[in-house]
Amino acid sequence: MAAGFFITGTGTDVGKTVVTAGLARFFSHNGVKCLPVKPIQSGGKVRADGKMDSPDGEVYKFAQAEWHPETQCPYIFEPASSPHLAAELAGTRIDIADVAEKVRGLEKEGFLLVEGAGGILVPINGDSTMLDLMKDLAYPVILVSENKLGTINETLLSINELKRAGLEIAGVLMTAVNQPEPEEFGMAADNIKMIEKFSAVKVLASIPYIFDWDSSNNHCWTELDKYLSDLNIINYTR
Repeated sequence: MAAGFFITGTGTDVGKTVVTAGLARFFSHNGVKCLPVKPIQSGGKVRADGKMDSPDGEVYKFAQAEWHPETQCPYIFEPASSPHLAAELAGTRIDIADVAEKVRGLEKEGFLLVEGAGGILVPINGDSTMLDLMKDLAYPVILVSENKLGTINETLLSINELKRAGLEIAGVLMTAVNQPEPEEFGMAADNIKMIEKFSAVKVLASIPYIFDWDSSNNHCWTELDKYLSDLNIINYTR
């Protein structure tokens, strides 16, 4: 039984937050108590009470997931930049061991869905990357990849890096967050086929482009539910 998943992506803006929120709904619908966690957030927002919050946390809440930034998002920085730079601008340094300890402290609250910042090799400080945090936590990894021209290369490179680090890859989740999947030449389906063939890693689901996506609209979440309903990952929680 795993304590949680680490959800990473082939890069920034590939749909990690929506996937994390959607997975929280999936587990809830299957009777598994889970908790989304965003251990490091750059591009944070200042609330009316003067405290910092995560815009990703707002998305989790719209998906009806539990969210308490004080514990679920221990490092929040206002600059929308790489975590290491955001921390430097704030006059501090992110400590990998401290992040991992804070995340593990939440394991008693439920199955964790830990969303990374950016991609796999994004620097956290001057010496460590997001991959080092993944290795420290050692949770099975779900890789989020946007189904587009060029995704085969990006996804296979990311998978190779995860394998080289000795991490278990639970699977890939394909998305189409910015534009519809490429239909020409049957490219979208072929992308999935080639990723599975060359990596021997399963594509767990493919989430198509949802027009007029609005995280505050529950209809969008029920639409997303359809594409995650058949995921074969409950065994990780048992």
